[in-house]
Amino acid sequence: MRNSMLRASALVAALCALPVAASAAASGSYICAIGEVYECLGVTGCKRVSTDTINLSEFIVVDVDKKMLTGASMNETPQTEDIEGVSSNDKNIFLYGTQDQETWNATISLENGALTGGISSGPSSFALFGNCTQK
Repeated sequence: MRNSMLRASALVAALCALPVAASAAASGSYICAIGEVYECLGVTGCKRVSTDTINLSEFIVVDVDKKMLTGASMNETPQTEDIEGVSSNDKNIFLYGTQDQETWNATISLENGALTGGISSGPSSFALFGNCTQK
């Protein structure tokens, strides 16, 4: 999303690629690094873009208990966004939210820390890939 996945946030690069323990409960906080972002348009397909292009922090702290996302990049004023919905099973944490005309969702794997997410924003959508580790 162009305003910011942190402002509409979700979620996350090899610097934080340590996997989340499989036995971890869906609670507490996770630090996530966004490694890849793709902007997709209906007719032309997808192209890789930077987190700066969509005003998204490269690092995001996900606080499952407080239902909050917070930008964690250096040289940025931290921004927070409410997580509207959280659910989980023994393998994944599922998150979603909205901001203005945009919606977002993310899945954090409890088995290996993989993060996948998406943002729908007007005529385009964004696919996000990264990794998370429990804080």
